Amino acid sequence: MGKREDIYEYIIGRKEELAEEWLERSAGGGAESVFHAGDKGKLHLQHDKLIEAVSRIFVESNNEFKVHIDEWSGSVAADWVKSGVTMHETISQFRVIRTDYWNSVKNYILSEKQEFSIEDAFYWSNLVNDAFDFIMENFARHFEEAHKNILSSQQQMITELSSPVIPVKRGIGILPLVGDIDTYRARIILETGLEQAAKQKLDMLFIDLSAVPIVDTMVAHQLFQLIDALRLIGVEAILSGIRPEIAQTAVQLGIEFRGIKTQATLMNALELYS
Repeated sequence: MGKREDIYEYIIGRKEELAEEWLERSAGGGAESVFHAGDKGKLHLQHDKLIEAVSRIFVESNNEFKVHIDEWSGSVAADWVKSGVTMHETISQFRVIRTDYWNSVKNYILSEKQEFSIEDAFYWSNLVNDAFDFIMENFARHFEEAHKNILSSQQQMITELSSPVIPVKRGIGILPLVGDIDTYRARIILETGLEQAAKQKLDMLFIDLSAVPIVDTMVAHQLFQLIDALRLIGVEAILSGIRPEIAQTAVQLGIEFRGIKTQATLMNALELYS
């Protein structure tokens, strides 16, 4: 068996010990801990898989090694993001794991049983460091992607919840709009408003603008699109809550609400049309 295979077998044989050392620091409740102690079983498995993947640099080609690391990074990065681990804490953890791993390789090299030259030691050092550099870069990419996906999902959920169609009685619903409306939110309002109106089998939808600070041409255009789309599925839309300053701005911008029923307050609109 060659030197590469010898080192591989030695490291794999110590992976349980390496995992325990890492977990004691990182999930043991001390000052260096960044993980919940209750996750030790899952973390132990993740660490084992990492050690196995890293050690493939001794027995597989570089491309094969990178495939295994990419698979590991994709699953673990998403899990760590959900657990609330920061990128700073992640880098710190990889520094600890790298140090422990290299110490194991170094101990094997320094063993009296082995015949390694200085050139061998430098070679293995460069190999391990290059491997961990790739791991950290690859993991950071997956970490960022997972973080963006979670933020995007949360943003979409918040936006959808901020534009609910509330049923008040059979066939009648209210869509209270709150806060600034940008292009993205306007599109969500159009999509969810239409979908919820159809799902609730509404005949009439009251769209209240009392808590919308600005109605510009973009917002008005999206409202007109929503109203037209609602009309096509048999739902009549009624606007309420257009404050005097918004009405003045709308006139200055040339925004016209002709052909659309409007009322100053939602209460007035409900009393008159529901």
